[in-house]
Order: sequence, then structure tokens, then C-alpha cells
Amino acid sequence: MTNPDVVVIGGGIIGCCCAYYLAKQRLKVAIVEKGSICSEASKSCQGHLFLWELPAINIKLAKASKKLYEQLYNELDIDFELRNTGSMSIAEKPQDLETLQQTLNELRQAGVECQMLSAKEFIKTEPNVTRDISGGASFPEDGQLNPLLTTIALTQAVKKLGADIRHFTEVTGIELSADKSSIVAVETTKGKIGTKYVINAAGAWSGQIGRMVGINIPVVPRRGNLIVTEQVPDNIINCQIIIASGYLDSLKRENKTAVAANVQQTREGNLLLGSSREFAGFDKNVNPEVISLIVKRCIRFFPVLADLHTIRSWAGLRPYSPDMLPIISSSPIEGFYVASGHEGVGITMGPITGKLITQLITKQQLDLPVDQLSVERFAEKQ
Repeated sequence: MTNPDVVVIGGGIIGCCCAYYLAKQRLKVAIVEKGSICSEASKSCQGHLFLWELPAINIKLAKASKKLYEQLYNELDIDFELRNTGSMSIAEKPQDLETLQQTLNELRQAGVECQMLSAKEFIKTEPNVTRDISGGASFPEDGQLNPLLTTIALTQAVKKLGADIRHFTEVTGIELSADKSSIVAVETTKGKIGTKYVINAAGAWSGQIGRMVGINIPVVPRRGNLIVTEQVPDNIINCQIIIASGYLDSLKRENKTAVAANVQQTREGNLLLGSSREFAGFDKNVNPEVISLIVKRCIRFFPVLADLHTIRSWAGLRPYSPDMLPIISSSPIEGFYVASGHEGVGITMGPITGKLITQLITKQQLDLPVDQLSVERFAEKQ
């Protein structure tokens, strides 16, 4: 494909969802990825479809995206392990339970199905949990999938729809028209690609792409460390996703390393232990101290985990935006669009992001309003 209609920069879940919905509209699409497909944040996460992150716009995006995942499960040729697992949150101390109750009141107003649990009710559901908890909550609408298989399934589909996928091709610049008002081409390490539209879905690297066209995109990397265990029986945890209520607090800490217990079981039986958040630039090295803290927090709630063997640990870079909202937006440059800043919910919001970007480009009616998610909100603050 010499001159595609759209160049998608980034081959993670967001970029591939954009490419899929664009290709379904019969646009010629090229995905340009500096590494291999799904080589960064999308392969480094747990795969939780997280439907209860405030504010309300995030919940609306998550709910719409889950419906699209259910459609994709029937459309795509690869089983990407979509499951309606639900999730549970543990309140460690009485004050955590009070805070969780307040959160659930807000979530119900935003349309989230949720239920408070006493300590006795939680322990009955999860017999392996430590007995000195104050209670918790259940969220039956949450789900789970395999992020790597999902991204591979999408790339296989976009290839069948005629898209061009260019691996190990790094974007070095973006050529604009003489008056700097519109897109002309994308310059890469493997040549120039003429195009009218560019989608910046470069994750933690989105700010660098934005600077190529003079747009401020204050997305920065926020590192997360994860651990995977050996395969274990499915009765270690009965609900496949269990997190401590402190997880929500960890989302809001801007300058400190935050660790919260997050235990999830994959369909194959391995446990994924997380999670952490720290600003360490583009350093993807595993932080041993953080790994130790994650293990301690997970064992704190599930002492049975102390007897398990771990297989490996890894780190990935979440694309963090200052207001914790994604960017799903056109821009002052005609033909330049941004799909980034999802932080830890990129997997959750992948399909709706791809569909909304497609609707923006093709001038269709939007499934959801995106004014609140415009990249220009940062220019106004600046």
C-alpha cells in the first residue's frame, strides 16, 4: 500500500482497534509500529475489563467497549479468552470500608452494578482470604480477556480487510502542508508514507509524536510491574479478579510509587499478581523492591500464595494523562487525531476508542460525546 488513507502510529490494542473499525469502513489503513505488534503496554497488563473507574465518562466508555468486545468475540477468528468473570474489592480496615461505601454510592449513580459485602460474606465467597478484613464489594459486570490474543486477532482481521502492517518501522517525522494546517505524509525509518490522516496511538510515546506537529500531548509513561505464577487450581480464588480497595488510591498518586494487591487468574490457571504505579521515565526494567512489595501485599490478603512458585516478572509503561482521562480527539491540525492517555484502562477502552476515532474521521454520528476528551483541553490549561 503506497498511499493509505490513514496511518495509525502504534500497534497496541488502541491502534489495532482504530485500524479495525477504519478498515471496516473501507478506508485504506497502514499500521506503523516501531517494534512488533503488541510489544509494549498491551502485552504487559492483566487483561481486566474494568468497568468501575470514576468519573462517569470512563464508566460510559468502559460499558460501551465491553459490548463491542462481545461483538468482536463473534466477529474475530481467534478465541481471545473473553469471560464475564466479575470482580471483587477487599476493604482491609474499617476506614477502607467506609470509603468503599462512598465510592459505591457514586458508582450506582453512574449506572454501575455493585454490592457491598460484609467480612463474613466476603470470606464465604473466598475461603482463602485472610480473616482480618473489614469487608468488600462485588462488581458482577467486570470481565477479562487475553490482551495479546486480542491484539493478534485484530491484526489478523485488519489484514483480511486489506490493511498494511509495518513492523519495526519507527516514525521520525510528520510532513505538513505549506501552511502547517494539514497532514501530507508520515516519515519513517523505512521511507515516507503519503496520507491524509494520522492517528497518534503511540501510547507512552504519544507526546513525542505530538511534538512532530506542534501539539502538546502531556502523556507520560507510568511504569507497572507484574508477576505471573505457575498454574494453580481455580479454587485458590473463586472470583477471577480480586483487588484491594487501595487500588483506587494508587491511581491518584501522582508523585509517589504506589502498590496495591491485585490478584487475577487467567483461563490457563496462572495467577497474575500486581499492581504498581511509578514514574520512572521510559525505563522498563523490573524494580525488585516494588516486586517484593507487590508479593507481600498479595500474600497479606491470600496467605496461600506464599506456597506458590513464580515463573517471571516484567514491567510495562502505561500512557498516563494528567487528569486521568483518555484522549480521543481530533486536533487543530486537519487530519491529525489522538487516541492515547488511557493509563491502566487501554484494554478496557480499546474498541470504543477505535470506533469513536473512526466516527470522527468519517463524520458519522458519535456513539458517545468526546468533547471532554479533546486534546485541546491541555492547550487551554497551558
